[in-house]
Amino acid sequence: MHRDQLRSGPTLRFAMLAVGLAAFGFVGPVFTTVSAGEFPADNPRHLRLVKAKVQAAQFLSKATFGCTEESIDELAERINQVGYKRATTEWIDQQFDLPMSSHEDTALDIIRVDGNEPDMQSGAPSQYRYQAWWHIALTGEDQLRQRVAWALSQIFVIGDSGEAFNNDDKRSKGNGEETIVDWVGMSRYYDMLAQGASGNYRDLLEDVTYNPCMGVWLSSLRNRKANVAAGRFPDENYAREIMQLFSVGLYEMHPDGRLKTNDDGELIPTYDNTQIKELGRLFTGFKYSHNTSTSFYAGRNYGDPMAIHIQEHDNNFDYSEEAGAPNSKTVFGTVLPPLPSPLTEQAVRDEIGAGLDAIANHPNVAPFICRLLIQRLVKSNPSRAYMSRVTRVFNDNGQGQRGDLRAVVTAILTDPELYRSQRLVRRTGPLRLEVVTRGTEYSRLREPINRVTSLIRAVRPTSDYAGGYMMLSSSITDDLGQMPFRSPSVFNYYLPDYQPPGDLIGYQPSRRNPYDSLFAPEFQILNAVTANRMLNRLRTYCRNRYTQHGMRKGSCRITFHLEPEIELAQDLDNMDEILQRFDLWLCNGTLSEETKTSIKNAVIAETEGRDYAYVDRLEIMLNAVLVSPDCAIEQ
Repeated sequence: MHRDQLRSGPTLRFAMLAVGLAAFGFVGPVFTTVSAGEFPADNPRHLRLVKAKVQAAQFLSKATFGCTEESIDELAERINQVGYKRATTEWIDQQFDLPMSSHEDTALDIIRVDGNEPDMQSGAPSQYRYQAWWHIALTGEDQLRQRVAWALSQIFVIGDSGEAFNNDDKRSKGNGEETIVDWVGMSRYYDMLAQGASGNYRDLLEDVTYNPCMGVWLSSLRNRKANVAAGRFPDENYAREIMQLFSVGLYEMHPDGRLKTNDDGELIPTYDNTQIKELGRLFTGFKYSHNTSTSFYAGRNYGDPMAIHIQEHDNNFDYSEEAGAPNSKTVFGTVLPPLPSPLTEQAVRDEIGAGLDAIANHPNVAPFICRLLIQRLVKSNPSRAYMSRVTRVFNDNGQGQRGDLRAVVTAILTDPELYRSQRLVRRTGPLRLEVVTRGTEYSRLREPINRVTSLIRAVRPTSDYAGGYMMLSSSITDDLGQMPFRSPSVFNYYLPDYQPPGDLIGYQPSRRNPYDSLFAPEFQILNAVTANRMLNRLRTYCRNRYTQHGMRKGSCRITFHLEPEIELAQDLDNMDEILQRFDLWLCNGTLSEETKTSIKNAVIAETEGRDYAYVDRLEIMLNAVLVSPDCAIEQ
């Protein structure tokens, strides 16, 4: 195989894609367990350290935006001291106790570094929100909180196509105060999710409900009560999506993730059109917050929770399609408290709060939300047992509290099913650690975003940008098929139940699987175009050993510091050691010996005997590891 094939040739790219699809179980034969990487050890003590490093890398790949050599070493040392469960639990607690990195503050600071102002009135300052996201993902200390926020942003979805989300305007909100600049609203929304990552689900649901960006995105802002005579009824958009996407889903579920059926074997819907109408009535009267204006049409304010305009909230008397008006609203069988006359703002807030209580207490919330979080953090197809254990924690954190997201995340990341996707086997003759992957139901396709962040974080990056900011541009959206803040719809970049087209060949779901089926959400944005562009993007990064993207002011070059590996690459006998490092940092030990042999053979054929070939050798190995199915399919 020629070097240009390794770097950019379509033969390798599409072969890798095909193998990756087959490995996941959608094309060709499906594996159950496959021998992956091997790591030699000098003695039993060294073997224990190697094993702990593989465990640390596997855990950190789920809990952060990518492993670093330092983070692997630190966690591995602690694993050897106190054991895996205690070490990872301690790490989670330490992460949640760190100060939160603020997307809003970071974006505003980058603007100051550039010598600009948030309301600069030219040049798309909204780009700073993407720059801030990349800097925090790549360098933030609170990696776990930010990784969970990324997961939550794919559940409580908003996108930058919302009205005025990219504007550089601000305005008075009365009493001498000004609103934030419009484009900062989405950054503040994301910070709200990051803060909620260690809070309570019910509280987060209320924060989302009152957030003005969500109010615009799902049209609950300025949602008016009905006027039956005029043929006007409340907007039902948020009412529908808070159930379908943010809480209970479409069909009733058992705690272990199985879908319930009635006596006729049919799925049982969680809600009907009547329930949508009831919630449509509940979510009326929201307006932008303003210190002095009493108008329902007060000016835009994306910085403060929405206020209540009581005259436009459904008061249980103005809306009835039949003779006689209802005097209350009902949510999932809970009759909400009657409203007083005259209506008060507090009474409206109490009614909305009671409705949110009824939603948050629905038995479907735990399995529905837990499944989505597991998919975003660990694997595409959690088993019934995994679901049961995590939903049990959602329903009761051990102290009688429901919806404790910190406890839920801890349960997800410390569950045995996370590390059981790899079996670590001690081998002798010579002494070594063998990594055996368990295959289809334990795996998932890495998100494109995470493939990029994990690469950059692993290669000891530095930035030439003022203030040390480390940033990529939103211009790579089309290459990746996704970008923070740029979801094309409320349904995220991909659906949780997405299945690539075509028949499954040779796959028989295990009894562990709650759906008797296999899902692969991330494959929805993997196609011939994104696969080609993504691999070309990775090739460019590896070939240059840096990334460089245009910013609002100048450009940002992130340099990869692989000097120790370049030194090793001068000797062909060190290729195994280099590949083992890349395997640990980028593949969590799952790079198969077959893949390693193919890479080594190609590299030797192309670089042996040429001056400075060792630099090319290093770049080719890094690129080949990244585009391998062993790296793309996460175990």
